[in-house]
Amino acid sequence: AMVGPPGAPPAEPTMANGSSVDFQPRPLISGKSVPVLFLTGVALLLTGAYLFLHCRSLLQIDVPPGKRDPDLMLRGQIHAVLYITFATLWTASYIRCITELPGTIPSSPEWNYDPNADAPASAYNLNIEKKRSGERRHCKWCSKYKPDRAHHCRMCRVCILKMDHHCPWIYNCVGYRNHKFFFLLLVYSVLITQMVTWTMFESVRSSIKYDTHVVEMFLVLFAWTVALALGVIVTLFFIFHVWLMFKALTTIEYCEKSGKKAARGEGFVSGYKKSSWIGDVQEVLGRDPVVWLLPIQDLPDGGGLTFVSETTMLTTDLGVGRAYASKHHRTGKRSAANAPVRLGEGSRSPQDEHSRSPRGAPASA
Repeated sequence: AMVGPPGAPPAEPTMANGSSVDFQPRPLISGKSVPVLFLTGVALLLTGAYLFLHCRSLLQIDVPPGKRDPDLMLRGQIHAVLYITFATLWTASYIRCITELPGTIPSSPEWNYDPNADAPASAYNLNIEKKRSGERRHCKWCSKYKPDRAHHCRMCRVCILKMDHHCPWIYNCVGYRNHKFFFLLLVYSVLITQMVTWTMFESVRSSIKYDTHVVEMFLVLFAWTVALALGVIVTLFFIFHVWLMFKALTTIEYCEKSGKKAARGEGFVSGYKKSSWIGDVQEVLGRDPVVWLLPIQDLPDGGGLTFVSETTMLTTDLGVGRAYASKHHRTGKRSAANAPVRLGEGSRSPQDEHSRSPRGAPASA
C-alpha cells in the first residue's frame, strides 16, 4: 500500500512507466467477452482437428509398428512439433494481449488539465501534435493533457498511449504496452492458419476419397474451411499492419491521414518515422531483436509519452503549431506596422528626427 500525509487521498496506483491505472475492472464473463470466447473456441477446434485427426493419421498410431510408413510418420512428427510451437506462442501472445493494459496518461500534476491555467512546463513538451489553435491537446473526458499519439477510447473510458485501435477480439485496446503482443498474435495466427490450410488438405482429400466416419469427415472439412477463411482474412490484416509498422503509423493515424492528407495528395507520411527500418520495427517489437518474435515485454524508448529522438526523421509538416506560429508572426508584423507610435520619456518623434542636424553642422536658430 502507498502511504502519504495524514488526511491526504490515497495515491493513485501506477504502472512501471508511470502510467496511471485508470481502467475500469473488466468482468470475466460479459457481452463484451463473447468475441474472446468465440475465438478461443475456434482455436480449440483447429487444434483438436489438426493434432488428433490430421497428425494422428500421419503418425499411424492405429497401424502395427512394422507396417507404418516412415515418411508419413516423419511428416506427422514435423507437423505436430511445428503446430504445437506456433500454438503455444499464439496462446501466450493472446493472453498477454488481453491481460496487459495498453498504458494511460500519468497522474502527475504536469499532465492534469486546468482550463483556467496555462499549460505547465513538462519534460515532454517535445510533442509535435497540437490543436488548431497551437495549444497542447487535452482530453475533455479525462481532464489531462494528451501526449503525442494518445487518444481517448470510449469503450475503455480512458486515454490510451500510442493508441492503435480498440479490438473486441482481445477485450482490450491496442496501445503502447501491448502493441507488440497484438502484432505477434497476427504473426502466429497467419502461420497457424496457413499451415493448417496447406498441410491438412491431404487429410481432407483422404476423408472424402476413403471410407471415413461421418463425424470425423465433418470435423476435418469444417476445420479446414475455417482455417482457409480465417487465413485469407488474417493474412491481409497482417500485411496491412506490417505496412503500418514500416510507415510508422497506427491504425488511427492511417484513418486520419486517409481522410485528410490523402485527399490533398500528401500521402501516408508519418512524422515519427525513424532513419532506418530497424528503428521502425523497434517501435513495435522492442529494442532487442533477440526477443522480437517472443511474447516477452520489451518496451520502446519514450515511455509512450514522447516519440521524437535523434533518430526520428521529422520530414513531415509538424502540424498546426508551425502554421499557427507563422500566422501569428505575420499578424504581429502587420499590427506593429499599423500601430501608432507612442512617445515616451526619452523618445523622439519622426519630426524630431528630421529636425536633427547632420553631425558637425550648427543647429539652426
